Amino acid sequence: MNAGKKDEKKGGKETPPTDIRLPLFYKKLVPLNRDLHRNLYIKAEAGFSFARETNSVFVAAVEFPQAILEYPVVFAGTAAGDVLPLALLGIRNNQNLYIGENGAWKARYIPAYVRRYPFILASDEKGTQFTVCIDESYPGFNCDKEGERLISKDGEDGPQLKRALEFLKDYQVHIARTTEFCETLKSLNVLEPIQANVELKSGEKFALSGLQCVNRGRLKALPEAQIQMLLKKDYLELIHLHMASLHNIHKLLGLMVA
Repeated sequence: MNAGKKDEKKGGKETPPTDIRLPLFYKKLVPLNRDLHRNLYIKAEAGFSFARETNSVFVAAVEFPQAILEYPVVFAGTAAGDVLPLALLGIRNNQNLYIGENGAWKARYIPAYVRRYPFILASDEKGTQFTVCIDESYPGFNCDKEGERLISKDGEDGPQLKRALEFLKDYQVHIARTTEFCETLKSLNVLEPIQANVELKSGEKFALSGLQCVNRGRLKALPEAQIQMLLKKDYLELIHLHMASLHNIHKLLGLMVA
């Protein structure tokens, strides 16, 4: 998910598995089938190399307190005209500055969008029906009995699948709440484009585009009733966390130079 080129659907829904626009990281997305995948095992793969070529990922509102300690949390518009929050992971396209050579994640907090892989919930066009899907291209999936069985011989969920399903259900709730938060920011017209041009000592130049942040002046100019609404819904705290996180852009620049 490169900044400025997002295509998420309204309501935080994932692209349906039949759509050619696969969600970030997923290369062979298929619905989990208890017959076809009965003999499938999952072996934990060390590292997060699958996230090496993205410079941003969706971050839910509930993650803001931890995410802002590591990343700039910004907003981006979608093709559908919506807005979603992102943890900015790099300045260049297709470069994640938090991935080491061995695939290790070089930060204390890893966004939930990354941690849920290779599982995902995909919704239908109406967003009322959800299907558990997996990325069959995930190297940890195998039929050689390496790791943990995904589905037991009796057709029951294996321990890791149970944990994944609980994670996905909880995550989906937070996606919906985050969508409501972003719709409120858009309706209040407090977002503005981020204008940032970066030039390295080598002469290489970058421009942060397609990103948005809350304008402090517009926020302060809101009527008292709207400020009270933001406060009551805990949105004001999220806004302040977002604004504080923008200082982490200097951290990204430091990582890029290093």
